Amino acid sequence: MNVHTDCRHYRASVPCSFHKRTGIRCDQCTEHAPIDERILIVKLDAMGDVLRTTACLEPLKRLHPRSHVTWITRANAVPLLAGNPLVDRILAVESNYLEFVHAEAFDLALGPDADPLSAAIMLLAHAREKRGFVSDRRGGVAPLNAAAESWWRMGVDDVLKKQNRRTYGQWLYDICELPPPIARPWFRPSDAALHAAARVYGDRAAGAGARVCFNTGAGPRWQEKRWKPRYYAELAALVRDRWPDAAIALVGGPAERAFNAALLASNAGFVDGGTANTVDAFAALIASADWCLTPDSLGYHMACAVGTPALCLVGPTSPWELDCYGTNRVLHAGLECIACYLATCPLSTTCMDALTARHVWRAMDGSTAAAAGQRAR
Repeated sequence: MNVHTDCRHYRASVPCSFHKRTGIRCDQCTEHAPIDERILIVKLDAMGDVLRTTACLEPLKRLHPRSHVTWITRANAVPLLAGNPLVDRILAVESNYLEFVHAEAFDLALGPDADPLSAAIMLLAHAREKRGFVSDRRGGVAPLNAAAESWWRMGVDDVLKKQNRRTYGQWLYDICELPPPIARPWFRPSDAALHAAARVYGDRAAGAGARVCFNTGAGPRWQEKRWKPRYYAELAALVRDRWPDAAIALVGGPAERAFNAALLASNAGFVDGGTANTVDAFAALIASADWCLTPDSLGYHMACAVGTPALCLVGPTSPWELDCYGTNRVLHAGLECIACYLATCPLSTTCMDALTARHVWRAMDGSTAAAAGQRAR
């Protein structure tokens, strides 16, 4: 029997999924998918950034339709990539990955991050062509094209960062030398997770006509990424003024456990969506909502990936770098210090203090409010 070692489904030492499922043998298989090119993507941090970088896969596969894609990332981001049909293999830096980097040859390697570890992996990779960043062998990084150099300069210069008005997707495509338009990131919740999410909205708020997700998760790096607790309750009241039977699910990560518990105890009528969800369950809660409120975090990029209209509240990070895909709104206070990237704010009234519930409610034009209203009818 001839074994098709050039096939995307070939697994080297164990049967492929088609053989395990149907018993068909390699020389009779109709699913043979020959590989012409092998592509390596190195994208490690953070989870939200890993997810939004999956936007590069669609044009990459159009240009290289018979390619095999290996993605190197961190272990916590593996669930974000595991179900993606355009990613063939995922390697986590916390596990064995260097052996593969040293032993294998690639036709194209993409490393859009200017962090030293990603650049070092890119330097070690045996690839005919590389785009993005490689290590300069002296503890720094070397950009490989003009777009990468401009992105790197913004990363080390706050003035340039604040002046930027191009989105992450535009920078990513230019660094990776991919053609527009900018595709959405990709994630699909499992059917089981979607059924569980429906129970959260339905069973705990029976008869709800509109399903809304408030994601409070903001990560620990920037203190002012998270919106103020009093505003969540005020916005919930405004939502219910329009849709009295709305179910508003409150979700977050483990770091928001106490924050969300206080909101749930505030008598604002929130549905508890949990703070210890798997990636799959978290995605399903957002995917099952008519619209989502979130800071600039994994929650926003997940809303983009599953197609749920989102309102993104931005403070210390750049609001102009977020891709909106024609369905989302990015909101920030009218302060000159927006996109300061300071871990803590020295001001008595911060950007998130200035971004009030009524400010957010007034900004809800047809993109999100109409979506919720249509679902409610």
